[in-house]
Formats: sequence, C-alpha cells, structure tokens
Amino acid sequence: MFKILLFTFFLSIVSLPSHAVAQDPTRPAYPVNTPETAEISTEAEPRLSAIWISGQSKWATINGVQAKQGQTIPGNIKIIKIRKNAVTINQNGNIKTLQLLQRPYKTTK
Repeated sequence: MFKILLFTFFLSIVSLPSHAVAQDPTRPAYPVNTPETAEISTEAEPRLSAIWISGQSKWATINGVQAKQGQTIPGNIKIIKIRKNAVTINQNGNIKTLQLLQRPYKTTK
C-alpha cells in the first residue's frame, strides 16, 4: 500500500512542471525592437566591415552583405572597385570610397 501511495505521489510531483509555462530568464522585462519589428533603413551610410582578396576573386562585406566587384547590394549600392584597404561604391549616383578601419597595434621594442 505504501508503495502505491509513494508512486502516486511521485507521479503527481513529476507531472506538475509539465503544465507550467517556461519563461526565458534572459529575456528583458520590457519589449525590445528586433530585426523583425524594427524598421531597416536603406538610406543609412554604407559600412565596410571586411575585404577578402584571393588570386581569383575579390569580395567585400558592406552592411553585412558579401558581394563581388560589379554586384549591386540592397540600398542601391553598386561595388565599383575593391582594393586592399578600401572599396569604391556608387550609391544612387554618388561615388564614395569606403575605408577599412585600421586599428593601431602596439609593437614591441
């Protein structure tokens, strides 16, 4: 009899959490604009974040989009020329040169 009561008690305890709603403990208590809810502006200043140059091809990452020389990316940005530290673009008829940010490195003596 004791085993049956213990088993029933155990089943009732185990089944309790299955009805509870789990909430993410890292979620902020206030609403946050996510990419789905935030408006994405294509008029923002283009931002160059990376350049890859190999023997056969040149790639640049602008506004998080990877593209080759000659391609057009969202925001009506056409990549005209990719160089070692800069990319020349045409955005809505305006030609701009985007520079890679260079971080100063500490050298040892």
